Amino acid sequence: MDSSFSRLSEIDEKSTIYVLRIAFSFLSAAALFSLIAVLTYVQAGTPEQTYVAGLSAIINAIAAYHYNEIIKVRTKAKVSIETEWKTDALRHSDWAVTMPLLVLKLYALINNPEQDLLLRSVDASALCAVIMVLLGAYARLGLEELADFKGMQFTQQVLGVACYLGSVALLVFLLIDLSNAYSGVNNTEIFYAFFLVWPCYGITAIGAVFLRQSQASSYPRNLALTKDVVYAGLDIFSKAVFAWYTSSAAFHKSVLGS
Repeated sequence: MDSSFSRLSEIDEKSTIYVLRIAFSFLSAAALFSLIAVLTYVQAGTPEQTYVAGLSAIINAIAAYHYNEIIKVRTKAKVSIETEWKTDALRHSDWAVTMPLLVLKLYALINNPEQDLLLRSVDASALCAVIMVLLGAYARLGLEELADFKGMQFTQQVLGVACYLGSVALLVFLLIDLSNAYSGVNNTEIFYAFFLVWPCYGITAIGAVFLRQSQASSYPRNLALTKDVVYAGLDIFSKAVFAWYTSSAAFHKSVLGS
């Protein structure tokens, strides 16, 4: 029985690494595709499209780099508190850079980015995206995902909950502003999909907090591997697919009806 469970665990971890490699491949391909689009737009003399394609290339290149590092962590050691801390540190460092760039990219695709913005400006929205990620990063990395919530000091409990609530509040503000800005744009359905997927990141992160309670001395293997798969799927869609959608026009092709 023990040997069978060990083999099953090994297969699950290998399958997860395979998913991570798929994500790395998608993100790398999207970065290369966007870079070629940049060169095409530069030759065509269209600075607006060049800017958007350039952001796409940077976003996907950064994400691909971090996925390559996560794969190294996964292949070198089994799931543990230490490996999960490293993995989530890589994830949050990725998001801290790519989230504000995604905000800038979304606003660059419309003509009325400053219309009725709660956060007043695009730069403020990008800054809030960074703060949103950093709040979640502190609660995850600095307070160990609130795993030993009952054993924490009262100030740490309050700070941890406040970080998550603050992160969620900033996400809501960003989504409201983006929804208002895109309200007058044609073909909005696909654009909405690319930023309305963001709450899934928060749901996954907060869900991990509840699933990990009373397990401060170890990290649940199934939870770690599930996070790998969920985050990989979200990153592929919100970054790689978004890049293909916005860059495909450079080659006179249609991706998702662009």
